[in-house]
Amino acid sequence: MATDAYDTGGVPDGQQSHSGYVERIVLAASRHERWLWALVAVTLLADVALTHLGLLRGLTEGNPVVRAAVADAGIGMLGALKVGAVGFGLTAWLAMPDRERAVVPLGLALPWLGASVINATLLFG
Repeated sequence: MATDAYDTGGVPDGQQSHSGYVERIVLAASRHERWLWALVAVTLLADVALTHLGLLRGLTEGNPVVRAAVADAGIGMLGALKVGAVGFGLTAWLAMPDRERAVVPLGLALPWLGASVINATLLFG
């Protein structure tokens, strides 16, 4: 019997395997959600501290919106923007089904972790 889109519930095979991969990530993240929220806090602080140090040493902020906000209001504005992002994330977290909520801290922590690694490399590497 030939395999077609109907055999996979209307999802082509390539999308179904991608869906399974995403499902495994969501499941793994949900098992470690508390640690992911701790990682959010650590990466938020690291990114702000390393950005501040970088600015003091003559580096520039890569995000033009953040660059303007920090130029106008100081480094505290970067922290305020990040706290606002966490607040938005918490609102989304509350609106999501329980089994998918862990993607919120994952989505917050990964970019900040990347930014922190880049900043640390520029400063100390």
